[in-house]
Amino acid sequence: MTKVGLSLALVAFVGVMVASTLPAQAQSAEVRLKASMVSGAASGKAEYRERGNRKRLNVQAEDLAGTTVSPQNVFINGVSVGTMALAACPAPATQLLCGEMELNSQDGQVAPQVRAGDTVSVGFAPAVLAGVFR
Repeated sequence: MTKVGLSLALVAFVGVMVASTLPAQAQSAEVRLKASMVSGAASGKAEYRERGNRKRLNVQAEDLAGTTVSPQNVFINGVSVGTMALAACPAPATQLLCGEMELNSQDGQVAPQVRAGDTVSVGFAPAVLAGVFR
């Protein structure tokens, strides 16, 4: 084999190796976004993770005014994606409400796709808490 032929064979081999690793690299790319939500004494946070076809959305709310245990809708860009059950916060804030909602595609749940700049809100008209994913 000549030097030119050997060089072409090497270039072809490297090209095949690079191309074969692209799907694996695409699978390992991960999206991580967070949003903070504050309204008076109430606060909350939302976290979104996406890796391949797996998605997880976690939304938490703390120190919401009120004592009536009730569900609150969770919205992404104004579209309801689930319900958060509110209950009394742990001591010493037992006169306030706290809650959490998690959607995880690995558990068979439908988690929405979230992108930077998307809004997350808890409650409806007006939202009790709201924030923007970054």
